[in-house]
Amino acid sequence: LIRPMMLTNKRCVHPEGGVIRLRLNCAICLALMFSVSAFGAIFGDGNAQNGIEDQRQLVPNEILQSVGTIHCDGALRGTGAHVSMPSITLSNGASIILTAAHVIYHKNTGMLFETCVYRPQGKRLGSIDFLKISPHGFKPQSGDKIQQATQDIVFVALKKKLRGSGLILQTEKDPDIELQLIGYNQTKDHISISDDCRQFSSEKFANNLLLLHNCDADRGASGGPILDARSGSVVAVHGGTLVINSGNNQPLNIMRGAIPDPEALINQ
Repeated sequence: LIRPMMLTNKRCVHPEGGVIRLRLNCAICLALMFSVSAFGAIFGDGNAQNGIEDQRQLVPNEILQSVGTIHCDGALRGTGAHVSMPSITLSNGASIILTAAHVIYHKNTGMLFETCVYRPQGKRLGSIDFLKISPHGFKPQSGDKIQQATQDIVFVALKKKLRGSGLILQTEKDPDIELQLIGYNQTKDHISISDDCRQFSSEKFANNLLLLHNCDADRGASGGPILDARSGSVVAVHGGTLVINSGNNQPLNIMRGAIPDPEALINQ
């Protein structure tokens, strides 16, 4: 969920005893079963014959003007949103974007990418370099996937000022609101909106810093803003999919029509 952070230089980032043991071992086993996909699941009823499983559509222009793609070391890594941060004043009057922290890290080495840029509305000729990123607690190679997911958020100051005032941040959490996810759609090669989706509660994935949802998402949507459909403000950032490993190791980005299950498979 949204929580503002300060900005810093990018370069700075780098008998009864038996019962107790049994409970501990069970907790460890369950933790090892958790995994996080940085992609996302496409939800439906699992039957492509009765309708389209992927409900994403082209995002409206009034929202698109505040969203873009993030490219690091020459490749598209995720989505970002221009946000309004009136409490922070930058010397060059630059703008601030919000995204998932993992999009700026190499997933294998755990190192920051050398060069990252933001492309407003995903336009190739409009790249803007990163200036500073906020301190954050994201650990790219952490084995605690739930804790890792809760820290997967970062603010970035850009070297140039963006048009418009940006999206408003909403810190209140209402479990009954209708949600919208704005993110890059690899299939269509544009920024899409997944609407008419909702928040889920879970016992296995329970955490006050996570918002679980069934908005359709795929590769490239990581970091995309999740909006309150009524107010249009940002309530969270899409990080990926939480899943209890089934042993088949199938990539989640090819799971079309998956059934959302907050105890086994859910976007966060």
